[in-house]
Amino acid sequence: MKLLKNNDTRNLWLIRLYYVFYFGGMGAISPFITLFYVDRGLKGTQIGLINTIVALSCFISAPIMGRLADNSRRPRLILQTALFLSSLTYYLLSLQTVFLYMAIVVGINALVAGGINPQSQIQALNIADKAGALYGSIRLCGSLGYAVTAAISGAIIQKTSLVSGFYGFAVLNIIAALILFLIRTSDQKTIPLATAEKQKKEPISKVIGAIFKNHELVGYLVALIIVSTASNGISFESVYMRQLGASDSVIGQMSTLGAAVEMPMMLLADRLMRRRGAAATQIFGWLFYFIGTLVIVIYPSVISFVVYRVILGLSFSLTAVSGTYYVVDRCPAQQTGTILAFFSVTVSSIIGIIASPISGLIFDWVGPHWLYVIAATGYGIGTAIILMMVLEKKKILNHA
Repeated sequence: MKLLKNNDTRNLWLIRLYYVFYFGGMGAISPFITLFYVDRGLKGTQIGLINTIVALSCFISAPIMGRLADNSRRPRLILQTALFLSSLTYYLLSLQTVFLYMAIVVGINALVAGGINPQSQIQALNIADKAGALYGSIRLCGSLGYAVTAAISGAIIQKTSLVSGFYGFAVLNIIAALILFLIRTSDQKTIPLATAEKQKKEPISKVIGAIFKNHELVGYLVALIIVSTASNGISFESVYMRQLGASDSVIGQMSTLGAAVEMPMMLLADRLMRRRGAAATQIFGWLFYFIGTLVIVIYPSVISFVVYRVILGLSFSLTAVSGTYYVVDRCPAQQTGTILAFFSVTVSSIIGIIASPISGLIFDWVGPHWLYVIAATGYGIGTAIILMMVLEKKKILNHA
């Protein structure tokens, strides 16, 4: 028994280390990817089209990857393969200068990488449960990795070129994939919360149909659609900051600031989850998103983005933890991988297919400021929907 406990603790620290490098890879390039497109001469509509291609590819690949992992005896191998392939395609993207080739490479990358984040969440939930920990204690390590690499990458890019960020992404992703080899668990299935239920091999359509039988999941889905649609245009954030006078190095430091706030806030999110539940934590998260975007709407400046990034660190921490648990707690355990992929990737992909070109057009026509007006509105509506669901459930319980 002691040996098993020690192994669970070891796995917990390994998955935390994995999150450091996996999100560290994101920090190396994510804050600068839109700047890369702009520097390659792309217009807002072309960037929007690329984001649409990414969304379409993720829409196709994420549920398939989730289903493969749900039914696989070695789900981590699927995750590792996706990480290696994503590293390769991002390296190839850094070499492209023609819009058509860039769109093709980005689409291929999204096909292989669309399910990485939800499958990483499943691995983290499994290991955290066995070790007696919560997801927030793992996710904060991802924020640490993102914070460090965003600052370092920004400084390096300032002195070299945006291509350096792609190299950093590839290297860190490969390291993350190698760390997964060191994790040893007795149960290789991606069924979280230590469930022993037998995997049911049902068609994806039936699994997705189960979502619409749950009133709380349907309400969350509606709110998520509104929020994701409204906030799509925030992908032009780095371009907006550059227009306001921020250098590439400062843009990297902004991302670091937000991620640094996330680290202690992830632990706060865990505590809030225990005391108030996932729904209440989600409400607080989206409410802070609303406040943060409102700061940019009222007073657009580099200083406002500093405030926005601090608030964003808090709100992201709350929603990243609560959103995962909200879905996991309300779906059949044996279908967790597919349903989690649906909420975290497929929904945003569908929205991206529709909203990304529109965001690009808005950016070209009136600039990025109105994209934040739309985002603030969406966060406000999403918060109101979840709040009404909580109040309705409380009313039902009181009458029961």
